Amino acid sequence: MIENNRQNSSWWLRDGSFLRMKSLEVGYTIPQSFLNKFKVKRMRVYFSGLNLITWSPFTMWDPEIGGNGFSYPLQKVYNLGVNISL
Repeated sequence: MIENNRQNSSWWLRDGSFLRMKSLEVGYTIPQSFLNKFKVKRMRVYFSGLNLITWSPFTMWDPEIGGNGFSYPLQKVYNLGVNISL
């Protein structure tokens, strides 16, 4: 038996710290003075997203899935919409 195969090693240890913007929603309600021209009571434009950005020194795969780089990564979701009241 080769004794080198049983030695403790930090070779595979990686910095798994990360910071993630998990969710964000930004909206804007159009001023009523502008909407009166189009006979609209209310209008709101918005953007929302999930898992938008991850800051991490670990670049091989998503740090949140841990040591298994063969798992499915977290999905990024983007939504853009308009709410209109007539």
